[in-house]
Amino acid sequence: MNRQRPIITRAEIKSEGISKSRKPSKESRIPELLYYGEHICQKVVERRRDDIIRVYCVEEMLGRFKSVLQWCAQQRKAYHVVNAKELEKITGSVHHEGVAILARQPQHLPFEELTRRLALAPDTPLLYLDGVQNPHNIGTIMRVMASFGWPYVVGPNAMAPLSAAGARMSEGGAEFVEVFKVDSPQEFFSWAKSAGYSVYGTSSHEARSLYAEPLAKRSILILGHEVHGMSKDVERLLDKRLAIPASGQVESLNVAVATGILLAEFTRQHGLYSLKS
Repeated sequence: MNRQRPIITRAEIKSEGISKSRKPSKESRIPELLYYGEHICQKVVERRRDDIIRVYCVEEMLGRFKSVLQWCAQQRKAYHVVNAKELEKITGSVHHEGVAILARQPQHLPFEELTRRLALAPDTPLLYLDGVQNPHNIGTIMRVMASFGWPYVVGPNAMAPLSAAGARMSEGGAEFVEVFKVDSPQEFFSWAKSAGYSVYGTSSHEARSLYAEPLAKRSILILGHEVHGMSKDVERLLDKRLAIPASGQVESLNVAVATGILLAEFTRQHGLYSLKS
């Protein structure tokens, strides 16, 4: 007779030991990430259940994650009931929202895979991040992209992988956005223009109002570093400079806020994007 594995007790957790950082298991060299926050954990369960390695949950959240705990028992995967303080130690954050999942982390994809995807859906709009580093901004940008249906973000090889804090800030959006790395921004934009893309970036110098510019259906929108903006090498590759009208009482908008405004205007002009459309 098959016996379902019981939920591990707090005493057993303490004997096992709690660690904020965990190395990838020997059977897999794929990097792992400890996701925390209700919405991102729900999306990991819905879209990548087989990537789950371990689940932590406070008692108050057991009802919402009952099905995945039952699945863990069937698959002989570890799952732990902990209290809020223990989960804070595990995640290194007070913003855990009562649940955390250790899972394999999706990898950045190569440029060749992007060209293959775009050959199948050639009008897919793209977002390019040129030096954006703050994990909260990256997570919020992914939330915005998922909200408007933009599936792909591109960046240079130096772009950091998504962090646990960024995943939480995405509110599940990170599970709908795939990240592609390019070796040479110049070669990427040269290829993109030959494929019919128009390249836009925000600027306060010699720029046209965003709301006066007809955006091409095949658009690449570039967002630059939170403090320094776009690099000069990338800025030289722009087809059009766009300005978001503002009062001037502050120097600039947060990069994630700017992303939301840009994608909202693209959507106003072209409608919500969907790979299925």
